[in-house]
Amino acid sequence: MNRSEFIWQYQVFSKQALALADKARREGLLSLEDELETDKVNARDIFQYGISLVIDGTDSEIINKILSNIIAQDTDEYSHLIKVIKKEAALLIQSGINSRIIGMVLNSYTDLPLSDDKTEDEDEDDVFI
Repeated sequence: MNRSEFIWQYQVFSKQALALADKARREGLLSLEDELETDKVNARDIFQYGISLVIDGTDSEIINKILSNIIAQDTDEYSHLIKVIKKEAALLIQSGINSRIIGMVLNSYTDLPLSDDKTEDEDEDDVFI
């Protein structure tokens, strides 16, 4: 994966993750079950797999261990980084953190300005997407 592919994947993923974070805070973690993609869970997509573990009520330390072991197998720098970001998002969603803060944490793994994480019609006080 090259840098531009990473940026594209990061931007697409961050929008999805923040939307799910909002849903989880409004409707509860179990509401995320409708959002799971079984094929991605079975393929061990870090975020989907992590969210499935969150929904099952798995302890955060166990989720971190499982996902970290999977991530450790990836030798591509940008692919590894996107997986770390996905793991972080799953764990932050589990802990019920506000999506604005989640956006800031996810962005801290990149060198992108926060403004790149926002949609064009948002102002400074809106949630990062």
